[in-house]
Amino acid sequence: MNDVVEGPAFGWPARLLALGALLAVATQAYSAWQGFDTQPDRVTLTLLGLGALGLLYGLGHIWLSCTRVDATHIRQMGWSHSEIEIARISQVKLIYIPYLSWLVSPRLVVRSGGIRTWVFHAADQVVLQRFWQLAHDAQLPRMAPPSSES
Repeated sequence: MNDVVEGPAFGWPARLLALGALLAVATQAYSAWQGFDTQPDRVTLTLLGLGALGLLYGLGHIWLSCTRVDATHIRQMGWSHSEIEIARISQVKLIYIPYLSWLVSPRLVVRSGGIRTWVFHAADQVVLQRFWQLAHDAQLPRMAPPSSES
């Protein structure tokens, strides 16, 4: 397990669904705003702006996140950065929903002895195969690796 694998954290269907949801929220917010007879005050506009920034941040995270696994570390890079040294991992849980991995990205949940938990998503089959190897090396029950149905 010396080679480096890297791929997107979320697949295209999930990215497009997130974009569609954001556009639907924006359209609905605009329609609601047009329905009022008065203009919103400064506090309301500030809260709406902060909410919009939060939604854009989440969308950016889904679109830009990338997961990388090498011989020593697991990293998920994007707008937020998660990293753990593989040697420090004490528990591994792979969450994978067959036939829905195109929508719900498989994820590896790891813990390092304490209460801290990391979650790494993988939409790329090569990264997902490495996740299965990590779960197998952690002495978890043997399971067949997922096939690429997407």
